[in-house]
Formats: sequence, C-alpha cells, structure tokens
Amino acid sequence: MKQVKKLFGTLLMTLLLTAFAACSEDNKNDGPGAPAAKSVAGSYTGDMTCSVMGDESVFEDLTFEMEATDDATVSVTIPSFGEPPMKMPSMTVADVAVSGTDGFYTLASTEFKGTTADGKSYSGILTGNSENGTLTLRFNLNYGAMPMPLICTFTANKK
Repeated sequence: MKQVKKLFGTLLMTLLLTAFAACSEDNKNDGPGAPAAKSVAGSYTGDMTCSVMGDESVFEDLTFEMEATDDATVSVTIPSFGEPPMKMPSMTVADVAVSGTDGFYTLASTEFKGTTADGKSYSGILTGNSENGTLTLRFNLNYGAMPMPLICTFTANKK
C-alpha cells in the first residue's frame, strides 16, 4: 500500500510540473518576455523628417509596417513619400534583426538595396529602436542618381 501511495504521489507531482511548464509555454508569445520581433511588429503612423545637405523636409502621417518573420527578425516597409519628380517609392527592408526585452528593443543596422519598377536603383542603411511602444527609425537612402544621401528619422507610437 505504501508503494501505491508513493507511486501515486510521484505521478501527481509529475502531472503538476508538466501542467505548469505547459502554461508557461502558452504565455510565451504575449506580454513581457515575448519574442523581440513579435513585440515590435505592427503598424506605426507618424511624421518623418528627412534632410539632404542641410535642407530639411517633414513628411506627415506616414505608416510604417513591421512584420515579424520569426522570433528575432522583422521586415520593415517604408511607405512611399514625397512629390513628383522626387517621389520615393515604397520599399521593404528584409531580415532586420531585433533584440531586447520588456519594452526596450534594438533594430540592428541593416543594409538594403533594390531597383524600382521604373529602373531606378536605391540603397541604404536602416537602424532603430523601440521603447515602450514608441518606434524610432533612422535610415540613409541613396536613390537614383542623387549625389548625396537622404537622411531620415521617423518616430511614432504603435497603433
């Protein structure tokens, strides 16, 4: 009888420990401690300031999208901005590494390049951070035949 009670006690403890471990895994993707990329993923709408050789322009009400591609990387979509003939097309920066926890995240410096539908090349470097839901992105953009980079800063709260 003692062996049955001991076996039953061991079995009960094993079941309880398994249940607690399963609960902690279920809560892994939300709240504090969630994977970094999933914590910063979302839509951010705000203003962006860009300058070229000291001339500054403000582009209002732009929405940047950040999509988690796995637990540690995001894809950042920079929206189209500006007016013709200097209208910048929308572009996506893939594989941006994200690190951090509990509301404080860093987006690693990431080089990007591509070609627009009309054949213009672009390249740049994007970096940023997110603190308690406020995203700040900085990127330098070389577009077409522009001799100097466009230096942009975007700050917004997560929608």
